[in-house]
Amino acid sequence: MKIHCTDQFLRAAALLAVIIYGGNILAQAQSCSATWTGNAGNGSWSTASNWSPRKVPGPTSNVCIPTFTTADGAGLDGSSSSISVHSIQVAEGGSLLFGSGTVSIATSLTNQGFITLYGTTLSAASISLPGTGEIDSYDNSSITSPAFSNATGTVSVGAGGTLRLADNPVQLQNGNLSGGNWLVSSGVLIVPSDISQITSTANPYSTVVSLDGTGSAVHDASGHNALATLTSVGSTAVLALFDSASVAVAQALTNQGVIDVSGSLTVSGTYTQASGAATNMGGSLSATSVIVQSGSTLGGNGTVESSVTDSGTVAPQGILTVTGNYVQTGGGALTEQFGSTLQVDLSATLSGALNVTVNPKHPPKSGQTYTALTFGSLSGSFTSFTAGYTLTTNANSIVVRKN
Repeated sequence: MKIHCTDQFLRAAALLAVIIYGGNILAQAQSCSATWTGNAGNGSWSTASNWSPRKVPGPTSNVCIPTFTTADGAGLDGSSSSISVHSIQVAEGGSLLFGSGTVSIATSLTNQGFITLYGTTLSAASISLPGTGEIDSYDNSSITSPAFSNATGTVSVGAGGTLRLADNPVQLQNGNLSGGNWLVSSGVLIVPSDISQITSTANPYSTVVSLDGTGSAVHDASGHNALATLTSVGSTAVLALFDSASVAVAQALTNQGVIDVSGSLTVSGTYTQASGAATNMGGSLSATSVIVQSGSTLGGNGTVESSVTDSGTVAPQGILTVTGNYVQTGGGALTEQFGSTLQVDLSATLSGALNVTVNPKHPPKSGQTYTALTFGSLSGSFTSFTAGYTLTTNANSIVVRKN
């Protein structure tokens, strides 16, 4: 099943983690000495009557942005392009926008709502995104914080933008990214270190890396592909490549979670799909070989530029092409909705099951046929197939007929 909407998926995954595991939102670390009211009606940070008490926050201020309010900060309202405060707390549902200026926070930034950066230089002693907190970055922005934690929230880089993290987030240590949603939409996220593993925390789908659109990338501090060293995607973790996004890794890759290849994934080695994992095709997957282990599913449409050994489930949706050989073991299954096709350019070696499913709204009529499998050459045969159908093997195809 292809993940259709990145933004919705990321926010739903974060919310699911909060609901299932309690997601205790951090209590306010500082009492509010400056609370945004927006009473002036102009959205401007530098207008005293937008604050309670009626005074623009300064270096000793503990700033609070309540729910259902939006404040325009440095560089957006024509005021001073720099802001210096003691702390900032954005409540769930609250919004804070910063423009092309400098924001200095002496202690903590706690964001349970939305912060948007438009070419902003942001620094804070600590930053946390509890619950479904989100930072969206556009233009060329940077964040400096030695204690930047995105455990369940979202960091997003918009089209044409670059977000540079001067320090590794808490979730990225020794090459292991564990926690947080990291969404890059035709932009570039720069992190200090390469990423060799994407692993999940105790919360399901709590670690998501999503590249959406041409030019999307995660770079290290040297400007190189930070995902080139990737060796594994852990159980319930997600790597998603949408809309022509591409990633190349320089060695074998093991998938124990979910990888969406609606764009392009190139693996310089064997791509192994472990039990419980899923690969959702819609683009191209290139590897020296692809192994689908028992209990895992490779499904969708697009092209697998490799030979495939199937001991789990291969599930075309539309046409799924394998440019090499296809070997289905006794424990493997080809599962496809009536009308879908697995196209094998070279040889197909068959055993195991052919499972035919139907669209309940448009079930096939008696006598209706479809081509389940095409191949250059064939050896073996399915040892079982769904009742109510007849299989006909031709020179380069297997056709399924509804009885």
